[in-house]
Amino acid sequence: MSDRENTNTKDRIVITGMGVLCALGDHPQMVYERMVAAETGIREVTRFNTDKLQSSLAGQLEDSIREGALAGTAELSMDLCARYAIAAARKALIDSGLSIAHADNMKHHDRAKGTGGKPSVLPARIGLTLGTCNGGVLSLEEQWNLSELDVDHTSRYPFYQQGDDAARVLGVAGPVATLNTACAASGNAIGYASDLIRWGYADVMLAGGSDPLSHSVYAGFNVLRALNSRPSSPFSTQYGLNLGEGAAFVVLERLDAALERGATIYAELCAYGLSNDAHHMTASHPEGAGIQRAVEMAISLAGVSKTDIEYVNAHGTGTQANDRAEISGLQGSFGPNLSIPISSSKAYFGHTLGTSAALELVTSLYAIRQGYVPATLHFEEAREGCEDVDIIQHSMRPMRPAYMICNNSGFGGHNVSLVLRTNGIEEERYSSVQNAERENSLAGHPGEAVPRRRVVITGVGAVSKGDIRKGNVLGAFGKDTDQVTETSFFSLKDYDKSKYERRMNQLTQNTIGAVLAAMEDAALGESQREHTGFIYGTARGSTSSISNFLESVFVKGPEYASTIYFPHTVINSIAGQTAEKLQFKGFNSSFSTGGHEGLTAALYATGKIREGTLTSCMIGAGDERSQLAEDIDRAKGLQDSRYEMTEGSVCMVLSDLEEADQTRSGIYAELSGLGVASGAAHDASRQSEALIRAVTDALHEAETSMGQMDLILLNSVGRPGELELEQSAISSMGKGEVAQFVPIMTLNACTGYGESYSSMLHLAAAAELVSPGAMHELAKGTYAHLGLPERSSAYRHILTISSTVNGSYSAAIVSSVAE
Repeated sequence: MSDRENTNTKDRIVITGMGVLCALGDHPQMVYERMVAAETGIREVTRFNTDKLQSSLAGQLEDSIREGALAGTAELSMDLCARYAIAAARKALIDSGLSIAHADNMKHHDRAKGTGGKPSVLPARIGLTLGTCNGGVLSLEEQWNLSELDVDHTSRYPFYQQGDDAARVLGVAGPVATLNTACAASGNAIGYASDLIRWGYADVMLAGGSDPLSHSVYAGFNVLRALNSRPSSPFSTQYGLNLGEGAAFVVLERLDAALERGATIYAELCAYGLSNDAHHMTASHPEGAGIQRAVEMAISLAGVSKTDIEYVNAHGTGTQANDRAEISGLQGSFGPNLSIPISSSKAYFGHTLGTSAALELVTSLYAIRQGYVPATLHFEEAREGCEDVDIIQHSMRPMRPAYMICNNSGFGGHNVSLVLRTNGIEEERYSSVQNAERENSLAGHPGEAVPRRRVVITGVGAVSKGDIRKGNVLGAFGKDTDQVTETSFFSLKDYDKSKYERRMNQLTQNTIGAVLAAMEDAALGESQREHTGFIYGTARGSTSSISNFLESVFVKGPEYASTIYFPHTVINSIAGQTAEKLQFKGFNSSFSTGGHEGLTAALYATGKIREGTLTSCMIGAGDERSQLAEDIDRAKGLQDSRYEMTEGSVCMVLSDLEEADQTRSGIYAELSGLGVASGAAHDASRQSEALIRAVTDALHEAETSMGQMDLILLNSVGRPGELELEQSAISSMGKGEVAQFVPIMTLNACTGYGESYSSMLHLAAAAELVSPGAMHELAKGTYAHLGLPERSSAYRHILTISSTVNGSYSAAIVSSVAE
């Protein structure tokens, strides 16, 4: 029995359903048959005019397939990215044999027989993670004029909207997040989804990616001279890529649950690795150091030997530098005499950007089940740096690898590597002992299966307007409402010129400043950065950079698209540039949720520290103001919020408590419990239920109760009726006890509101208030402007709650370490 087989089945995550939508078809069998026939979906683009561009080819969906996929969403007002995602996710759910139940009397963790006798899962126990590179950019392209954006189209644009729309239509009410790590996004989404199951926040996850073909994005790659006028062939002498489009999703669940219900198991997701090149916004590290780190992390966490890996589905874009760098990185991991068979699937259906990892994984797994692995089409001769490597050429190779790796990389330097066991899993049967262990695990609650390493906050940094603070965020920001509208801006060039770059957008400057302050506050040395994770959340990214790029396309024409601003249309560029300037090379991720980015980053980092993958992690969140930001505000009804809109970045260092004690780091507080649930902003009942579920799970994980909370910090969006609804839901949890005894406060009246910024600011405020020096600051009147109630004893537990613009919630319990 291998190390993998010795692992408890409740901790092992498997793929039991797959759905696909790409240039070769809308079903894995159809796509497989065309791959076996060595067909390519690369053809002439018909969606938009390419006469003045470098290429006219792309992996465009055939009209009949596209129309069929969208038929089920024809009446829904959503961006094409969301509609593609829904089509693929539905197919994956059907393929899995599961359905989403709607029985109110089912217990929290129960599965039951749904319609037609299918096993079903409660909406609250199924989540969705979506990886996308471009989000709803088509909703802006349809208007082709940034000066006259309408509410309906613009409301569909934000990156988080695509995942939220898919979850709403599918009936998902568990954790929902959009991963935006560019072309590594769907691999990141699949990895994060597996974490959420292992950590107990969900029983089943739908995970994948979606990116439709975009005129402006096509124009961006054109000006970078990255396109190929012929059907591309990665690792071959013909340089350049073909863009593609589509969506792909998998259903993930625990191995024990899949075995119990007799599900088809396509593969086991053993582990995943994330990294950042910390080298350049658009160019890979020339030696492939970033992808090597991701591969090494994935193999190490999977507990398998490198000799077990029998196939690599490579990122393989077809561009000269990237392909050579990836081979170099693989040689760094497996040795200079790399002999593992390698192929890139992109010659079949194009480079589908954020969808790439999911699409390439789904099609590889389906082919392997038939006894084949994908080929690299159109191959002529190996390019420099790719010689003497076993590139599978021209036609699919008969193989049933025991383990495979799926690699993907993207702008911003983000890399992902997935390790999968692809053979022999369905033959496993667990013993009665393991069955008893599973029964015990089902009686528990989110987080109880996780080894409880204690996670503490050891550093805080924040930038708002022209001010930068190392700790003491409550005393510095929001002393009066005039600060909300002041026009001063933080200058990274003045603060630390070595970290500044010409034309660096304001959000990146703010974020780097906040990270520098947090590192100084935590005494995090340069030697520690390479092993410190970095997880960043932003709802919109740099809206000024995005609008500058789109303006260049819409006004000057696609052939004159801006090379300066194009790399920043992927909103992980904030995390990527920060990682580059500060050399965060390890575990790296970027995501959007539309309002609780701060608490989601805390949940992600806390889980990775608790399980031992990381000992410390920098988390951050931020927003930027611009005309496009104001247009999005109007589309989302934020102009009606009781709070002024603002911008800024807040970053914090999270550490393993034992590690913090050993390094003598100062400790603010402990993150003792977290919870997350999705709801709907236009459905008061679902919104209240989501808030209550998130808080209940956080309290359960912290092994505490509402009655033990000393303060509730509520980060509300503040549109008409929302704050009152949230206060009512909180009060209902304690049967009036909370309303009577526990103060509920929101800081946004003093600090202004930013979707991502405010979520992290409330968490930082909670950490500051339970820190050892808080009582001294309270006595001095440092926080008097906030209206905090007088206290004679220190804060022990503070509950923080953050909402999203679409009605979802996250909660965190911040506790005194003495507790």
